[in-house]
Amino acid sequence: MTILRNKNTRFGGSKKMAIGLAISTILSTTSYAQETQNDNSATVTYNQEYFIQYKPLTLHDMLRSVPGTAALLAKADEELGGRSNRGFGSGGDQILIDGKRIAGKTNSLGLQLKRIQATSVSHIELIRGTKAGLDVQSEGLIINVVMKQNTSKSNTIWTVGGSYAEGGDPNPLAKVTHTGEKGRFKYLFGVDFALEETRKNFTDTFFNAANAQFEDNFLENIRDREKIFLNSNIEYNAENGDVFRINGQIEFDDQETIEIDNQSLLLSGETNVVVRNQTHDPLHWEVGGDYQHRFDTLGMFKTLFVVNHGKHDFDNVFTGAMNGAALVRTSGNLFKIRHAEKILRSSLTNTFAKKHTVEVGGEVAINDFDTANTGFNADETVRLATVSDNDVQEVRYEAFASHNYAFSSNISLQSSLNAEWSKITQINNLIATNNEFSRKFFYLKPRVNLRYDINEQNQIRVTAERKISQLNFGDFGNSFDAEDNEVDAGNAELKPEDRWEFSVAYENRFADDQGSISIKGFYNKIRDHIAKVPKPDLTLNPTGNPQLALQSLPGNIGNAKDYGVEVNGNIRLKAMGLPNAILSGKYIYRETEAFDPFLQVNRPIIYKQKHEWLVTFQHDLIEYGTSYGFNVTNKAPVAGLAGATIGLRTDVTEQWEQTIDPKASFYVEQKIFGDMKIRFDLKNIFKAKTAYQKTKYIGNISLNNINFNEFREASQQRIYKLTLQGTF
Repeated sequence: MTILRNKNTRFGGSKKMAIGLAISTILSTTSYAQETQNDNSATVTYNQEYFIQYKPLTLHDMLRSVPGTAALLAKADEELGGRSNRGFGSGGDQILIDGKRIAGKTNSLGLQLKRIQATSVSHIELIRGTKAGLDVQSEGLIINVVMKQNTSKSNTIWTVGGSYAEGGDPNPLAKVTHTGEKGRFKYLFGVDFALEETRKNFTDTFFNAANAQFEDNFLENIRDREKIFLNSNIEYNAENGDVFRINGQIEFDDQETIEIDNQSLLLSGETNVVVRNQTHDPLHWEVGGDYQHRFDTLGMFKTLFVVNHGKHDFDNVFTGAMNGAALVRTSGNLFKIRHAEKILRSSLTNTFAKKHTVEVGGEVAINDFDTANTGFNADETVRLATVSDNDVQEVRYEAFASHNYAFSSNISLQSSLNAEWSKITQINNLIATNNEFSRKFFYLKPRVNLRYDINEQNQIRVTAERKISQLNFGDFGNSFDAEDNEVDAGNAELKPEDRWEFSVAYENRFADDQGSISIKGFYNKIRDHIAKVPKPDLTLNPTGNPQLALQSLPGNIGNAKDYGVEVNGNIRLKAMGLPNAILSGKYIYRETEAFDPFLQVNRPIIYKQKHEWLVTFQHDLIEYGTSYGFNVTNKAPVAGLAGATIGLRTDVTEQWEQTIDPKASFYVEQKIFGDMKIRFDLKNIFKAKTAYQKTKYIGNISLNNINFNEFREASQQRIYKLTLQGTF
């Protein structure tokens, strides 16, 4: 659909659903009408004319002014969101550039959107439901950004400013992105630099089994971060229509954390100070690219590749002092991680008989994940029990085929079948012989998605899909828990979670581009669910009874389920006299169930929130060149400690119940001197308060022999950010 001026679109017919008719009647005015295209998809197109009034500088600015994009933008702004996915796969980012995803895994999609200049964008498509020829399969809404073919003018976007965390020091930031075109080449080069400070405060109270308080703690955590991101993209459009893109990114990210825990031992009247100094020196680099060629009869050939590497060195030094004495070293730990990924994905897409689109292809992904841990005593000698050195490699092959069948202009069925073969090999470098352990897996992953457009405003979507989770290779070997100053055991025999996901969704788009509302019911059946399980011990627990175990590790505990309702909505506040204000919301209600191996009862899935919601507001005062808005989100299932609990975790000797209060942010920006804008952000308005209650047991948790209870409340300091942005 195309956004037009002065055209009124209304519902017709008595069979329209009541909620859609009521809302549409209220909002049925003449400012933002729509024209339908019969392209076998429910698509709304926002052309350049729509954005002129908003004077955007970047693609991110453009998307902000489009109803329905708020939730996807919030997800894109998660800096490291793509790194946990399995290869490329058929899912992924739901914001595409020219119908394609960014060929990268460590690239932040949010950063990419802020680097693309608005003057380079032709139009933006919001696609609801299935559509053939896209790089991803729909999860409800896909945003497709179509770039201009010829933008010979080069442009530079620059940003300078700083941030301040309450109680800390001001920190500068600077960003520069230069884009241009020379002949058949398009290019982008960007540099992001920032100093950041994060400050968190914790208060802990401890009670013994008789509910008598015996300890008070106040803990302050300060993290200083210096990050530099270098990014580049080059695109070549050949005369025959071939397109080749390559992008690269390197991240330098030095972090230092100091944590001071002041402990008051109430029963003895003594005080104790525990200090943790951590240095973390991560480094990431990545190169990715894609190539496409259209054959006369075979269709469109596309291939994508990524090669990346990352390293993390966590060096922790613990010191302590009793009753005001000088700090002395008590212990230390060095934990190293190396990870790398190589992916190649190719496919061929062809449309025939106008109603059938078929895509076939394959993907190979090689993941390497190496960890090494060494603990140290106070005299810096090695604690041999903490030493580990493990290498993990997963080689995965995937063959896939998908078929999109347009039964009619308003009904389409997308079906696909992926076959996955993988081999995981683990090597214990501390053992000279028989140190290699390998496993093979095979999965068939079908997917079916049906889209039915009742009319121009109403749509129904039905989806069934099998998914296989990405294993956390860090769970295969020992890892260091800096908070508890202890080494956690790993499990070399973990299997991926196997999920069947079913959903039915209904969506109503209001007349004249005034917004939309959708409701989706989902049910997920999980096999080989991953949680804590008893650590095998043939000496102390030869029968493997989970209620006799004294140690735990990650493992597969059997079946679980996850079901609920998700509601997404957005509305222009024209009825309130605010035609350029957009209020958006998202709400998820979720029930979960898994079997606890220690308590031998059904319980919720660990840290899976029951209630999750997001509210965003965006208002453009076009005549003044001013924009402002806010974002509030929360994850909480039921009333509980200091708010509402977001998750319950049980382990062999302890139980956690975590809570959180709403998180909120606010911004206001003002256009000045033509294309320049000054912006103020306030983050953590409510100080992102969280809490947990931990009960520690003597022996196995099933014995219910309480050792102590710990209550923690935490808050993250507000962050103030001021930036000036412009172009030349």
